[in-house]
Amino acid sequence: MFFVLSGFLIAYTLDGKSRALSYTVIDFGVERFARIYTAYLPAMLFIGIATLVLRWYGVEMSGDPVNVKTFIGNLLMQQNVPCCMGVATFGTAGQLTSVALEFHIYFFVGAMYFVLRGRNFVLCCCIAAPFSFMPLTYFSSGPAGSDRALFALWLMAFASYYVAKAVIELKPNVAFWCLALVVTTASWLIQRTPGDDASLQQYPLLVLSFFSLVLVSQHFRVVPHSLSKLITFLADYSYSLFLVHLTIMRAIFSLWLEPSVLRLLFAILVSNVVAFIFAVLFERHYHRVADIIKAAIGRPSRGRLEAAHNAFLRAR
Repeated sequence: MFFVLSGFLIAYTLDGKSRALSYTVIDFGVERFARIYTAYLPAMLFIGIATLVLRWYGVEMSGDPVNVKTFIGNLLMQQNVPCCMGVATFGTAGQLTSVALEFHIYFFVGAMYFVLRGRNFVLCCCIAAPFSFMPLTYFSSGPAGSDRALFALWLMAFASYYVAKAVIELKPNVAFWCLALVVTTASWLIQRTPGDDASLQQYPLLVLSFFSLVLVSQHFRVVPHSLSKLITFLADYSYSLFLVHLTIMRAIFSLWLEPSVLRLLFAILVSNVVAFIFAVLFERHYHRVADIIKAAIGRPSRGRLEAAHNAFLRAR
């Protein structure tokens, strides 16, 4: 579901912001870099320090190799990249391979998007080339039931934004899309095998279900207004939680050896509290980081880009 949301929202971002001629692949790249690395860099340091501190006290957490080469490779998003620069995942950061895949997808698809719009052809090709290995390998290899089809899922969701945009302009029949949402969601759930991730053959139904939900949600509120603040609160630190939760939980399980429901609940509570604090300290400042980088390279800040985009829309 994360890859569905990501593909859809990146298409929305590119379609909206790139209408202003002042918005280029450089602005897009800086924003994506800041969005990911503002939390990812501190998280990698946190994972490394936590692993070394526990090891100092004789506590070993289960995980992948912890060494300088692997750390630098993961810091540069090279984990599981199918070329000579690829490295293994670092320590308890195994789940962050999906973040690396997203990072490569952003730059590859973003650069190709601006190529197709006829902007900065040479620069975009230079950006797209080194970031193409990971997405294209995920797209073309691996069994249908593996996560190596995730780029295909992302592309389906990316395309669904443009289809949804066109359908909404035609004032779609809401009752029809409500029915489509129920049928496709039920069909996707029936296809699921308990305990397994979604597979390539299930992706079209998953995207169609999400697509139907988008169309329905444009006409009336799907989620009660009373829950919107709670959802926003949880969403504001969800990325940080994904980054650090596994390290926190494995550390607790390494120190609290007796399995119990209480241990699990304690680990969940601590993971959420730490992730919330982590987000307040790091993740929530990504806009400021993006503006600092843009100022350093002479690009307009987020506020100036938004003003230019609004002026463009008014002119139309």
